[in-house]
Amino acid sequence: MEDIYKEVKNNPLFYNMSEDEIKYVLQCSNAAVKSYRDNQVLFEKEQKVEELGIVIEGVLNLVSWKYSGNRVIVTTLEKDDLFGEALIYATEGNSPYDLVSSGKSKVLLIPYKIFSNMCSNNCSYHAQLIKNMLTILSDKIVMLNNKMSILNAETLKGRIAVYLLSLQKKSNTMIFDMPMNRQKLAEFLNVKRPSLSRELSNMQKDNIIEVYRSSVKILDMDKLRKLAD
Repeated sequence: MEDIYKEVKNNPLFYNMSEDEIKYVLQCSNAAVKSYRDNQVLFEKEQKVEELGIVIEGVLNLVSWKYSGNRVIVTTLEKDDLFGEALIYATEGNSPYDLVSSGKSKVLLIPYKIFSNMCSNNCSYHAQLIKNMLTILSDKIVMLNNKMSILNAETLKGRIAVYLLSLQKKSNTMIFDMPMNRQKLAEFLNVKRPSLSRELSNMQKDNIIEVYRSSVKILDMDKLRKLAD
């Protein structure tokens, strides 16, 4: 576990906590490190989840199944990503998806009880942990609200426009970086990556935006706003 403290110290869950404080919290909660082989299921849909996880190594996939039997990857989790956090304070803690290891992986599992019960010593760092968890959940709610406003756009160009306008407003400049790569952005917008790339290319041809790797330059704000309406 000694190496794990160093691995997770920069995770948002442990913001404003020293390495020793992280160590005490993880020991107090009986946190454990577990390794998984390729295609091993960490938990299944409808299974009660009682631990928050942090990906230490490898990749995990949240998987949904269609009635046809086809598997759909809802999202991919990589190093430092959390899972199970949305279920901590839920009335029912059952998972809506399967969680499956893609290749070999290693995770840190923290029992939920640490987030709902203060320890007998009333440690300040325990309170900081709970505060960090609530901040993470609040940020996720804001992100989901933003995503809903994006997905409400009738066309893919409209979704892209709303997304880019939100980044422009946040950066307050006409040139900014997209925080997600193409694959992640396609998943976020609920489209296939080729469709996303095609529409970005079309928007460049129309002289609305200019894209280079992760960098975007808005060329015509009025046209971009019209697409977003």
